[in-house]
Amino acid sequence: MDIDNGTENTQESSENQQSPVVEAGNQESSETSSLAESTEAETSAGSPVLTVGSGSTGSGSSPVIGPGTTAGPGAGPGVPSENVPEQPMTDPTGNSMTLERIDYFSEPVADPTVIPVEKYSYETMVSDLEKLQARYGSERLQINVIGTSLDGRNLYEAVLGNPNAGKHILIHAGIHAREYMTPLLVMKQLEYGLEFYDRGSYAGQPLSVILQQVAVHFVPMANPDGTALSQFGIEAIRSEELRQAIQQCYADDTAQGRTSAAFDRYLIYWKANARGVDLNHNFPANWDLTGSSPNPSYTTYKGTEPFSEPESQALERLVNSRKWSATVSYHSMGNLIYWDYVGNRVQQASGELTALLEVCTQYRAASSGNSHGGFKDWTQIKEDPIPGVTIETGSVACPLPLSQYEDIWNRNKMVWALVARYAMDH
Repeated sequence: MDIDNGTENTQESSENQQSPVVEAGNQESSETSSLAESTEAETSAGSPVLTVGSGSTGSGSSPVIGPGTTAGPGAGPGVPSENVPEQPMTDPTGNSMTLERIDYFSEPVADPTVIPVEKYSYETMVSDLEKLQARYGSERLQINVIGTSLDGRNLYEAVLGNPNAGKHILIHAGIHAREYMTPLLVMKQLEYGLEFYDRGSYAGQPLSVILQQVAVHFVPMANPDGTALSQFGIEAIRSEELRQAIQQCYADDTAQGRTSAAFDRYLIYWKANARGVDLNHNFPANWDLTGSSPNPSYTTYKGTEPFSEPESQALERLVNSRKWSATVSYHSMGNLIYWDYVGNRVQQASGELTALLEVCTQYRAASSGNSHGGFKDWTQIKEDPIPGVTIETGSVACPLPLSQYEDIWNRNKMVWALVARYAMDH
């Protein structure tokens, strides 16, 4: 991806992007249509103290993925009634429930904590986690620190529902710095799950029943240093050593013709972590074949080896800490669902989940093709593989403007519940 005079032109979505300057003639442009690149500030507050735990230590034939079926009456938009049957409302012990329930997505949250803003920052996210836990209780929302970023920011996992449930799903966002609308999206999903925990339903099941059986683990911002850099510039980086590394990235990218933008504008389009490693190229999924910048860069540099970075190591530990029913990786942009990968050992399950998500989001399904080194790719091919998808949100290039949020929310507000409901039956 080449920045020229402060603009970017791209024919790629964000999952495992390869720079045309580095990898001319790669296959990525076939996965998504060409979209033009675009680009205020939110002051940083101090990080509040949270009540946190010690962290989680705690293949069949390829399905046909086509346009989804229309939901039946009362199922809510995007829920195929033939795939998610109506169930009687019961509590976790099987007793009938008389509480009047609503589809959790049909009402707004009164006096919401998570407020859509153009630049949803790390500090705002941490503050919102604290407020949500205070409002809804640590029994409903458990918060764990799963690692620390290069620049000393805690990496948080927020667990919605019963942490001792029989099934678990993992949703993470913000692994690419400039895609910072995705942390806002998953934090809003978390807030809705908490608000309607007792009085909401999805596909005929009370949320309380779903969340008793399936715990939903959110990692809202997997790359907080890069996000801060993209939003607020070099002054957001605390370490002088890392600041110098970022300036060296700019010098190298300029010398190699990867950018002609001014330094401040170059940082707006930053995707990597604070060391110039593209974290979604840093997983052991044909890592040797992963297209890469030859040096640390704002994008595509895969690192010195898989899991070379503390942020990818944190996700590795989390994934290996338990058995997962499904994963969802949120990225931007392209309005796509990447569901398959070469060597996918859970192809049928990933395809079944994708068929439901196509209906829910109205996004088109696609294969990851020749892209390698991504989180989803690794989880699908590892020894204990996990069904999963990468969901690309937004129809313009990153950083997404706030005008994109309403459409993204309407398409994705039910995703966590759909995946949890799917996990109940699989």
